[in-house]
Amino acid sequence: MNKKLLCAGIALAALAGGLFVGCSSDTFERCVPRKSAEVSSADLEGSYRGSGDADRTTITLKTTPGQFGGTMTVRKWPSSDFPRYGKDQTFDGSGTWQVDKTADSGKYPMVRLSFDEPDALTTVNTVDLLSIGVDSKRTALYDEADPDTCPAFRLERG
Repeated sequence: MNKKLLCAGIALAALAGGLFVGCSSDTFERCVPRKSAEVSSADLEGSYRGSGDADRTTITLKTTPGQFGGTMTVRKWPSSDFPRYGKDQTFDGSGTWQVDKTADSGKYPMVRLSFDEPDALTTVNTVDLLSIGVDSKRTALYDEADPDTCPAFRLERG
């Protein structure tokens, strides 16, 4: 049976009975792996393909020895930090990336992107801070707008 339909059925039955039961992401397979507190730049190196609002988007991360990151290239990257509403406004570019463990990323490290190309006017409002999810099968980078929903802008290494 479809997991989403099963979850919806359980929630409806619970509501009919006067109870509130959520279908948490722990109940079924997550659309992205859990955030990882322990990740190195070497763990993240590789090419990622987008899905959801990141459909047709790619990013390639290469490490630089001795640093917490390296260089990156992007294709069809959104010019807006709301990719759903500006899908036709994308750019190809390059720059650097790093695993950011500063206070604004909380207890989980994030990937911070700095674009060299194209110019700053194109990249000023883009997605440039991504959460990192890792499990035994997948590594994903995603823009976590709402931790209770599947991230709309997500890329998986493949």
